[in-house]
Amino acid sequence: MIVYRPAVLSDLPQVLGLLGEIMQHHDFTPPDAAKLESSLSDILSSSDHLFLLAEEDGLVIGMCALIFSVSTWSASPVCELQDVIVTHHRRQDDIGKGLFEAAESIARARDCTRLFLLAEYWNLEAHSFYRSLGLKEKTCLYFERDLRSDDLP
Repeated sequence: MIVYRPAVLSDLPQVLGLLGEIMQHHDFTPPDAAKLESSLSDILSSSDHLFLLAEEDGLVIGMCALIFSVSTWSASPVCELQDVIVTHHRRQDDIGKGLFEAAESIARARDCTRLFLLAEYWNLEAHSFYRSLGLKEKTCLYFERDLRSDDLP
């Protein structure tokens, strides 16, 4: 039986494993392990950020991060999903759907009026999955500046 629950500190090794899997899928070089572990510990102690896990027989097989904020556009609490991942060999087992439904329940319990996420333009499998859950596609461009770099204009 799959259980959906918030992560606790003892889950960190398995959360790190799933994050490694998603970073590899995105061809992203992970941050320093100690720094990432410290960041995850900070997230676990935050009231505005949590990791939701899908667990089966003591193994974490999926997760997503929920980040809560207040939107000026809707003048209400909203929830952003990040790091949505189901371990590769379990992706056809409706675990992602269960994670999304559990995340939506948590967001509704916190009076959020919107639940949203970003997906890479090339990740067509994820796009199809999110559409199947009833999420509406919004088109926008994402801009960012790496503040660790001295290469500013």
